[in-house]
Amino acid sequence: MSEEASFAGRIVGAHRPRIGILCLSAIPDDPRVRRQGDLMAAAGWDVVAIGLPGHRSSTPDWMCLAIDVADPSVSDLALENKKLATIPTPRIAHVRRLEGRGTIPQRVRPIVCATSRRLRLMLPGKVYKDLSAIFRRVMIAATTARVCVQPSYVRTAYWRKNQRFQRIFNLACTQRVNLWLANDWTMLPIAARLAVEQGVPYAYDTHELGVDEYAHSLKWRLLHRPMIKAAEGGAIGDAAFVTCVSDGIADRLQEVHRLKSRPVVIRNTPNYQAYSVRPTGESIGVLYHGVVSPGRGLEACIRSVALWRPEFRLTVRGPASEEYLTSLRKIARHAGVMDRITFDPPVPMTELVLRAAVFDVGLFALPPHSKQNVHVLPNKFFEYMMAGLALVVSELPEMKRLLRHHDLGLLIETVAPEAIAKVINQLDRITIDRFKLNSLQAAKALNWQTEGARFLELSRRVCPLRCPGYPEARVTGTVMRPA
Repeated sequence: MSEEASFAGRIVGAHRPRIGILCLSAIPDDPRVRRQGDLMAAAGWDVVAIGLPGHRSSTPDWMCLAIDVADPSVSDLALENKKLATIPTPRIAHVRRLEGRGTIPQRVRPIVCATSRRLRLMLPGKVYKDLSAIFRRVMIAATTARVCVQPSYVRTAYWRKNQRFQRIFNLACTQRVNLWLANDWTMLPIAARLAVEQGVPYAYDTHELGVDEYAHSLKWRLLHRPMIKAAEGGAIGDAAFVTCVSDGIADRLQEVHRLKSRPVVIRNTPNYQAYSVRPTGESIGVLYHGVVSPGRGLEACIRSVALWRPEFRLTVRGPASEEYLTSLRKIARHAGVMDRITFDPPVPMTELVLRAAVFDVGLFALPPHSKQNVHVLPNKFFEYMMAGLALVVSELPEMKRLLRHHDLGLLIETVAPEAIAKVINQLDRITIDRFKLNSLQAAKALNWQTEGARFLELSRRVCPLRCPGYPEARVTGTVMRPA
């Protein structure tokens, strides 16, 4: 066995409990998932996390595995290792029977593939692409309709929705743990199936409100929400515990899925880091950091800069598609503010707070176009606070409650350029420094050391004291070693 496979397949002795963390992201770059792993490792647990390849941040000192999307042997590996984890129960057999059925019936699939190849040769590229897109929409609509009529069909629809789901499951089959943790609804069916097959509990931590995340889009509500609701609802009730990031999301999850117990709120706070107040200078730096994508109010923020007092400058920092960045630069040029806006590439997750601390104001103008947005309590709110910034954020219930309680900054009533500029222009250097000091004081209470303690206690309650032995398994995929 190679050194990599040995590292990936290693099981720590019977005296250390083991947690398996699943997430549809690059684990080292995901702030909440990384904090979960760090927390459990520091508490003496053995940690293995399974996610996607590609990351900017340094790898943690616990095991991260990433699926290798180009590796055709992953499916064979799962068949080999499933023998080690199988518990003969009717439920497992039922799941496997369902997974044998595809969105396109097996007997029809060769005909569809052959027809597709002929059309590709016969039709111009654009026409073929348009027809393929129409066909995909029809199949999604048909799948969604069947999920609505026959909820049990979601087991099949889920596994066909994204090939990465099966690959993550296949890789996870090579690991044996005391507790599986699913991050977001996309990983919940995987954790539930692993838990049944291995005879261990599973937990669910949701970063978003999946059933309402894009509810402002009619297309999304028609084509995607039914399956998300069914996939989440089919497994959330059997989870050993459920956690989420805000009170609003906890209440909504309990309402939608009729849960007996309200999910436990564990906020998206970073680890405590002590910073000193940096007095505001002549130039006042305003920062937006996070995912740079539509739906986050960035267009309105950029247009508002033309109405800001001249001492304010805006930096937009985070991962973005080149197409979307081009559209934002175009808006800045039309507004005549290119000299006052900087577009920065993303920084490693481990440096987010440090790199934010050189700014004065943290900005997040999120439109309230869905219940997900209304109940949002994001990483950046607490990262701005930990870095000692004054906050200017949308007047949404969760952020509003904390901001006013700790006097951290000002609220934006509506996500419009004029409204954003009005709030920014209310800030002077004395006021900013007061908010900065309050942020640093609030960070002493609102941090991961406090929030994570609840997660650790929940995990200890549901896990057995001893880690079950498990034969070492060969591993396929990318092993991300500690830095």
